[in-house]
Amino acid sequence: MSFSAGIADDVAWPSDAERAKYTIGWIAPMPKELAPALTLLDRITTIHVADDSNIYKAGRIGNHHVVMVTLPKIGLGGVHSVAAGMYAAFRNLKQLLLVGIGGGIPDYAHGEQMVLGDVVVSRQVEHLDCGKRTPNRFEHTRQTYGPSPALLSAVNTLSSTHLLHGTRIPRTLQGIRTKLRQTIQETPEDPGSALDRLFDPDYHHKDDAKLCGNCCDLERSKSRQERGRKASRESDSPLIHYGTVGSGNSLVVGSKDREKFYREFGTICFEMEAAALMEYRCLVIRGISDYSDSHKNKAWQTYAAATAAAYAQELVMTLPAPVHEDSSTSQNRNPVDTTSHVHWTVYRSRNPFFTGRDDTLRELEATVRDAVNGSSYRGQCSIVISGMGGQGKSEICLQLAYRVRQIFWGVFWVDVSTTSSAKNDFLNIVKKLGIHAKSMEEARQGLANVKEPWLLVLDNADDPDVDYQDYFPAGLLGVVLLTSRNFECHRYASTRELAMELEGLPESDAQKLLLHATDTPQEQWHTFHDDAQRVTTLLRSHPLALIQAGAYISRAHCTLAEYPRVFHLQRTRLLRFRPSQAQSRYRDVYATFEASADLLQLSQAEAAKDALQLLFMLGVCAASRLPLRQLFEAGWAGAQRILSRDQSDDADFRGLSPWHVSHLPSLLQADADEWDPFRLVEAVRLLKAFSLVSASTDGDSLSVSMHPLTNAWALDRLATAAQHNAWLATGCLVVVAYYYYTSWWKLREQLHPHVRALTSLDMDVMFASEPPTKVSSIIIDCGWLLHEARDDAKVKDLIDNLLKFLNLDPLTVDTKWVDIYSLVAPNLQHLGKSQMAVFLQEQVVQIREQTQAEDNPDRLSSQHQLGRAYLENGQVEKAVVLLELVVQSEEQILAENDPDRLISQHELATAYLQSGQVEKAVVLLELVVQFSEQTLAEDNPNRLASQHELARAYQANGQAEKALVLLEHVVQIDNQTLSENHPQRLTSQHYLATVFWNHGRREDALHLIRHVVGVQRKVLDEGHPDRENSEGWLKDWEDEMNETKAAENREI
Repeated sequence: MSFSAGIADDVAWPSDAERAKYTIGWIAPMPKELAPALTLLDRITTIHVADDSNIYKAGRIGNHHVVMVTLPKIGLGGVHSVAAGMYAAFRNLKQLLLVGIGGGIPDYAHGEQMVLGDVVVSRQVEHLDCGKRTPNRFEHTRQTYGPSPALLSAVNTLSSTHLLHGTRIPRTLQGIRTKLRQTIQETPEDPGSALDRLFDPDYHHKDDAKLCGNCCDLERSKSRQERGRKASRESDSPLIHYGTVGSGNSLVVGSKDREKFYREFGTICFEMEAAALMEYRCLVIRGISDYSDSHKNKAWQTYAAATAAAYAQELVMTLPAPVHEDSSTSQNRNPVDTTSHVHWTVYRSRNPFFTGRDDTLRELEATVRDAVNGSSYRGQCSIVISGMGGQGKSEICLQLAYRVRQIFWGVFWVDVSTTSSAKNDFLNIVKKLGIHAKSMEEARQGLANVKEPWLLVLDNADDPDVDYQDYFPAGLLGVVLLTSRNFECHRYASTRELAMELEGLPESDAQKLLLHATDTPQEQWHTFHDDAQRVTTLLRSHPLALIQAGAYISRAHCTLAEYPRVFHLQRTRLLRFRPSQAQSRYRDVYATFEASADLLQLSQAEAAKDALQLLFMLGVCAASRLPLRQLFEAGWAGAQRILSRDQSDDADFRGLSPWHVSHLPSLLQADADEWDPFRLVEAVRLLKAFSLVSASTDGDSLSVSMHPLTNAWALDRLATAAQHNAWLATGCLVVVAYYYYTSWWKLREQLHPHVRALTSLDMDVMFASEPPTKVSSIIIDCGWLLHEARDDAKVKDLIDNLLKFLNLDPLTVDTKWVDIYSLVAPNLQHLGKSQMAVFLQEQVVQIREQTQAEDNPDRLSSQHQLGRAYLENGQVEKAVVLLELVVQSEEQILAENDPDRLISQHELATAYLQSGQVEKAVVLLELVVQFSEQTLAEDNPNRLASQHELARAYQANGQAEKALVLLEHVVQIDNQTLSENHPQRLTSQHYLATVFWNHGRREDALHLIRHVVGVQRKVLDEGHPDRENSEGWLKDWEDEMNETKAAENREI
């Protein structure tokens, strides 16, 4: 709205001193909210301030000079920047009012009725967006604030006045209308009770393009009269309500959310700006224009804005008249009010792509302002921001410096990445201040002696060997902000709350940053949402990586949709690609990580060398959590067992030998008499200090994980030879630990992605010039780990690549490489190719029988595997004969509770069961389960498999209740320990479904088999036997259920 003759409107560019008379700030978010407020000023002056985009309207209300402003856009972000500008321009502001319209709750506090046109005054503000999003819901974190004591006192005083003498609002509304009629046609008339309808909570507005009267069923609403006496109002006689105002980035537009927030927080009014004004302790005054539901009523907006403005005028006139200070008084005022900005030694420009981090910046700004006010910290205020390279630590400091520069006498920036850069920057600062100093210590002391408020940024405090406390000047008037990759630097923060760790951007901010960097017009952003989400997920919302991706796309190297595919083909190129404009200090993601590696390489300390070795090893693993201490300890134990054998012939033990031990990482200390984790822990500490890994401890365990981009860099930075060395050390560690860690299965889920990564390198990298048999033993053992995890497709791919590299025939077993084919056959079984599995396994057994003694473990294992293949292929009689031979041999050489013996007995019992020898199966399986329960943990996979098979035997033997109890126990443990798509878990669930069906629990059976089929359809090919079997059972059961229902309907 514009104002012309009738309401005086001067234009001025007043000085700082002239602006100092204004003590009350008034923010009206929209023009229609500012219009009635301007009529309350005795004379309007339009004020412009240099370097401030806000346009202010100022005048007097009673004895108070008031400055008003509206917003360029509504919402938290818009109001915060406007308020900051207002406080920077008008340094003597004492109170802030936020005056406009809002949505109300119609019924609260045991029958109190709020109607349209009423006014809500905040006792406190609840930030509705504060919290975190989980997969299932939004977890709210309480963040509230109340108005300043002076405003709260004025509210209470005015409330008392209203009780005694009534309100001046009706008379004020008449005055507002009179003035507005001189300039605009739309005046804030009371629309009347006929236009105030409260619709049923479950009835939603029918057409956004029409008013409720033209599209909604009024029978689904109540009039004021129907709502009762408390909803009755005379014209121009709104009631004032006091309570909690809810504020968030989006409007509450549903009665369900409205009632939810009232129940949880007592929120009686909803709006979109107040949460951003926490540090100003503003008072929120809102005229009610709707009921925070879908039935928005614009007919009430201008009137509600006027009622809010009328109340605000009364409140201002209730505030004590300001004290006019003389010059001697003003010199002793708070620094926030008097300090003028003098010194600025920040030579970096703000990055135009900076996006998001609004909550962090608001928190930092509030902290800094409180520190300068002296209201929060008795000592010096020191803030620490940590995080991996490229997350925007320095940029946040830069943004904050520009936001708060007006409240500081000086803002200084020191690069502490090296001692020389820190010294030069400190000396430059004191030189500008006119302080004589020859050393950094003298310069630091000179700054400490300054008796004005200053802000010092200590940037790039990344070296874990440096004590950065030496760079902190003393002095209570200073605020120090330190950035570091080293989490341990958090100890420099004044309080734990002032130490924050930056992570990736929230999804919405990440997409904005990416699309901004691609030069995509903002009005088109919504059309690229899905493509942008794929890229932000791929890059884990890493700010610098997103800027690089945007630059690559903006240069037309690929489209946004093509980027994920190009990334997988040209990852190194993309993550080293540098934008030509708005570059960060390190210019690209990989350079930020390389800076940390450079510091490690410069160090001669043993821990630094160990950290580099560990970094290389982590590069050939996955980014996910790796149980490092357990892996290293098991590797050390395995090495001792290998080295303690008779080494005269260097014969392999299950393919492993001292050669494998010699290639273990040096920090493991395989030749030490006792396991000592010291070097490992110190190496992890250093990597964590450089934000190259995240580490977690739980009792004696120590696990690490990496950001996916750091993990990619750790591999890509290595030359081929270095990749091979890292692969060899890691591969030897995994397979040496594998055979000697009795609870390996507990780590299987965690280790699976790492073994996958290990086996994904090129065969040329793995073998290099090493002995082929030694390297192949590592690969095969990794293949068995993948086989146990039922990663069948990956095992097949690994075997195919290995056979091709060694130039071996996949259908003819080579005697030299029989260990490879020993894995091929069981993999084929898992893939449903039983006949081919039998063909190859028979060749393996033939070779073993020709070359090994009858009681050789490898020979027995191969016969066992052939017996299993016979079973899968329907050759049950052959399976029984062969497995009885294996069990007989093992009973002579192995203890009765030996795991291998128990597994063979289990397999023989399965063969008995399939051959119809049910009682034999039950007897043998009960024996196996008995020993398993005595020697194995409850969630051990072999114990569970035996219990599962015994349940099947019980079912076949007519012992249905025993079968059900045992099988439910197995499924319960499987659900706790195995992934949803693990075949063993699915098999147990499938069989439990059949038991349910046979017990008449048909709904339970259908529910469970549908779950099994749903998972199998995601992970198994269409023709896979397991999937076809489950689908067949489901179809038969559904057909039978349908036939039963049809028969019942016919009878009715």
